[in-house]
Amino acid sequence: MGDMPRLPYFSASPPGSDGGNSGIPTGSPRIGRPGGVSTPRSRANAAGKGGAEYWRLAFPKNDATPMPSYVEEIQDVRQMVTRQFKANQAAASKRTLFDWLAVVLPCLTWLKTYDLKKNLMWDLLAGITVGFMVVPQGMSYATLAGVPAVYGLYGAFLPVLIYSIFGSSRQLGVGPVAVTSLLIGSGIQAMVPGSEGIDNPSDPTKAQVPIQALYNNKVIQLAFLVACLYTGVGVLRFGFLIHFLSHSVITGFTSGAAIIIALSQVKYILGYSVPRADTLHESLHILIKDIHKFKWQEFTMGMCMIVWLVALRMLSKRNKKLSFIVGKIPAGLPPVTIKQWAPIPDISRMMGLAIVVMVVDLLESTSIARALARKNGYQLAYNQEIVGLGLANLAGAMFSAYTTTGSFSRSAVNNASGAKTQLAGFVTSIVVMLVLLFLTPVFAKLPYNTIAAIIIVGVTQLVEFRMAVYLFKTHLRDFVVWFTAFICTLFLGAELGLGISIGLALLIVILESAFPHTAVLGQIERTTVYRNIDQYPSADLTPGVLVVRLDAPVYFANCQWMRHKLEEYEEEAKAYAAANGGGKVEFVVLELSPVSHMDAMGAALLEELRITYKSRGIQLVLSNPGPRVLRILDRSGFTERLGREWLFVRVHDAVTYCRGQTTAALGGGGGAAPLDDSEGPRDGAGGSTKRTGHFGSRTSLVPEGSLTSA
Repeated sequence: MGDMPRLPYFSASPPGSDGGNSGIPTGSPRIGRPGGVSTPRSRANAAGKGGAEYWRLAFPKNDATPMPSYVEEIQDVRQMVTRQFKANQAAASKRTLFDWLAVVLPCLTWLKTYDLKKNLMWDLLAGITVGFMVVPQGMSYATLAGVPAVYGLYGAFLPVLIYSIFGSSRQLGVGPVAVTSLLIGSGIQAMVPGSEGIDNPSDPTKAQVPIQALYNNKVIQLAFLVACLYTGVGVLRFGFLIHFLSHSVITGFTSGAAIIIALSQVKYILGYSVPRADTLHESLHILIKDIHKFKWQEFTMGMCMIVWLVALRMLSKRNKKLSFIVGKIPAGLPPVTIKQWAPIPDISRMMGLAIVVMVVDLLESTSIARALARKNGYQLAYNQEIVGLGLANLAGAMFSAYTTTGSFSRSAVNNASGAKTQLAGFVTSIVVMLVLLFLTPVFAKLPYNTIAAIIIVGVTQLVEFRMAVYLFKTHLRDFVVWFTAFICTLFLGAELGLGISIGLALLIVILESAFPHTAVLGQIERTTVYRNIDQYPSADLTPGVLVVRLDAPVYFANCQWMRHKLEEYEEEAKAYAAANGGGKVEFVVLELSPVSHMDAMGAALLEELRITYKSRGIQLVLSNPGPRVLRILDRSGFTERLGREWLFVRVHDAVTYCRGQTTAALGGGGGAAPLDDSEGPRDGAGGSTKRTGHFGSRTSLVPEGSLTSA
């Protein structure tokens, strides 16, 4: 190319801005000349400064020599720690003794400002309402989990009380839930041989007593492990990890699990005992195979209960000769079970199940709490929320309760009943305590078909087919994820279905990272704005100059993809240049504004591109790389080998300069063309033309004139 003249820069467009893609034509009747648009005087003053001018703009502190990588990393960590320390120090200096106590007991925060006149009546009403609701629900879900029904009452007592002290959501209804109960039931049953034959965990036969005792022990150990995981995630602030699981994955899984749960209770409605099954086809097979055992009395009462629950009406007719009733429910407060925590013989299998249960519980609970906080206009303390759930589960594991979390149905009732603070949860726990002390004989005669009806009606709200329709209309890939999670859960079981769903969610994250979006940019007519030509078909290209925007960090996972895309764009640009009177691509301009960071492989990719392009007579040009990217490129020596004169603040600067070099090579002038921001696309040699080549075959998915960024 010969000795290239020094490049003029525009100091009014700092790196990290739109890279010159938001320019307004000079003389705009609405806005006038903005501060970011240069004038002939500023261009004359900036001329000849080249890469030094860019360095001055990118590094105003005049960092001529970038610091070594390890120094920068250490400084970043040091600054982060220092900022956090100073913020904590400033917050600590303002705290009173009461504030320090509130750190240990978060309930003091809302108790301090509690308004008896406005809140007490609503909290009492909501707490009592949810208390009456959680008693039959807790017993039902405990049966689903394979433990005695009273364990559901234990889970609705002390864990709810502890959460009201340490939790941050004011309306979250904590206690046993259906999906967790299904996971526990299917997971523990596989670890305890013989447990699949127990029809009534509250009243097992003499031969089944030791099997049920071992089963109960493992459930308590699982609750302890889940509590430890919860608390660890909250204390270490790892709650952000749950965001890697998309909403479509979770709703697909819960919808499939809800159907499995409902089918597992149909046997109580039909009136005959069948082995437990955890998949759709197995459940249907065993139900149909034993249909000759059908009992119309059980079916009648079960269906009446379902109709009553759905229609909110009480049917007075009862059948006293029922095959399945709850049986023994011990009265009194829950016994201590700390001694059952250890030893854990099959710790690896238990830990795997504990992680699955914790992930599902955490996603379910935090999503409900977040929605309730948004609806009621307060901020949710996420880490405090996770710690509160962990402590609630730890208290439950101490006193005979299995894993608990936030419930969709009870939280909705709590909110609809007018709950204002966590006092509503405290009242709920008192209601359950009174039931445990005085009313357990009443519930001992509760028919299992009634419990089955409660479960079936309760889980129907978890089947989110409306969400599937919405995803199908909005984003097909999200629908495919939902459908995959749903089908896998139905036909492979809850644990395997959830595992595949999580794997699918992580695969999507990897694919999004490994195959990022890139775009060829063209100039919008009569502006200095460069936009994606797929979205703006009327945008003009300059023959011989290829402008590509990289819309993601450049690192080892996506280097190969970006190399492939650049090769593809180059071939298309060659065809376009040939169709518009040009011979070849002479310049490749990489717009790096969206590239927040780059690793060593990313720097190596640019060096490889520089060498490859140079061998073919193509000049690589960079537009608006950020400070972190610049430092990495400078440390690798890339900027010196490329030449700092090939670094530009704006895409328009780079394209205009490349235009000037093309014109000079054709004998049209002795240097760069004047960089007049007011000029629009130009026809003729070195100017932009309408696309008639390969790029012109592209079609837009967005109507022309749309202002959506692309």
